Amino acid sequence: MAIGRTDSLQELITIMDSIFHETIIGSDVNIVKHLFYYLKADNREFEFIYEEEILIAAVEDIGSESVILTVPDLTEKGSRRARVRFEVMNINYQFEVVIQEIQHEQITIRTPTELQSYQLRTNRRIPVDDLFMNFIILFRSLAGGSREVGKNLYAESRFPHLMKEIRKDRPDLKLVNLILTEAIQKVSKDYDLKFYVATDYLSEIDSFIQKSLEKSGKTFYIPDCNRLESYISPTKSDLLFNFHSEYESMSGEYGEDFAKEFFQSMSKSESREFFVSYVIAPIRLYEDVVGYVKAYSTAMDRFTISAAQAEYIHELSEIMSYAFTKGAIQSGSYETMQSTTRVVDISLDGLLFEIHDKRLFHYLKRHNIIKMFIPLRKERTLIVRGEIIRFLDRGDHFHLGVNYFSSAPDDMLYLEDFLFEKSMKILSE
Repeated sequence: MAIGRTDSLQELITIMDSIFHETIIGSDVNIVKHLFYYLKADNREFEFIYEEEILIAAVEDIGSESVILTVPDLTEKGSRRARVRFEVMNINYQFEVVIQEIQHEQITIRTPTELQSYQLRTNRRIPVDDLFMNFIILFRSLAGGSREVGKNLYAESRFPHLMKEIRKDRPDLKLVNLILTEAIQKVSKDYDLKFYVATDYLSEIDSFIQKSLEKSGKTFYIPDCNRLESYISPTKSDLLFNFHSEYESMSGEYGEDFAKEFFQSMSKSESREFFVSYVIAPIRLYEDVVGYVKAYSTAMDRFTISAAQAEYIHELSEIMSYAFTKGAIQSGSYETMQSTTRVVDISLDGLLFEIHDKRLFHYLKRHNIIKMFIPLRKERTLIVRGEIIRFLDRGDHFHLGVNYFSSAPDDMLYLEDFLFEKSMKILSE
């Protein structure tokens, strides 16, 4: 069933008809074909969604009943259906398509026979080539994604001063470090806060722990260093782990005797250093483990680290990782943003911006609420909060689409004037 044509769509049909001399008879199939002609003429890349994986496609050729697409990095999975999604003349289109043939990066799809889904943008996006921005991440939850109310309220009530500081636009990391150190000492006066350096010498056991932390990202808790079972027996906690899975993996690769001997030597070595119990929680920068916080008790102490205390250290490491990553985004990107974070296009609803850091791209998929500072003019900086809703991997760079949800007073009026001036300049050119 055909849907009504907008003025923009009719303008597109007229333009494409003058270029390709196709006959428009009012049917959807010809309208759809002209959309693909437009994508080809403009060398436009668009989304090709195959088995829920979002890939980037481009039109290679257009036949009478089929369209040939180039889709790099496609891995055939047996399915013969996909979706294509693109924007033309300020309208978002989406089609479900039938795949007729897959030859390496060349995909032949059957031309859709009707306009299946489209959405007209309320506000047109204006491309810009001289606009840059700064941004910071805003707190939603420590784990990212949707806000986990219970866990967040628990963390905010347990660590009020720490949470208040990391919520700031520019938290003082020295103050954060002091608050964290004081909190760790509530569990034990014996602790290590270590960041990995490639040139550091590591013993066999330290190297094993580092590799285990980097691979799994788990918090390891050993309640009794004198018992082998503390290291290798299965655990039921969702937050605290021992080396059971590492023991199973080592047993499968080298044999059970070798694995048991390794962890026995680990237990004896740590007992010789007078360790009674300990917890090691990873510290992450983005998603990469870059160090750890370790709290432990020794034979000179009159206590062991309890499971509740180990969970407390785990929570602190999560807050620490969030705070350090927020600081890294500022120090690594915020101060040099004028050359690294380019605004691709902008409207009254949102914007598309470009970054080059792959780690940051994946981190923002979970921590996707951001505050943006956009210097529209020397005398005026737009301050707006938004949610990142589109993530596009362009190979050597990344595009992220943001929808605004709040702004400073009068900023939208100022942005409207800016966009009007830009659109008039584009029309005059």
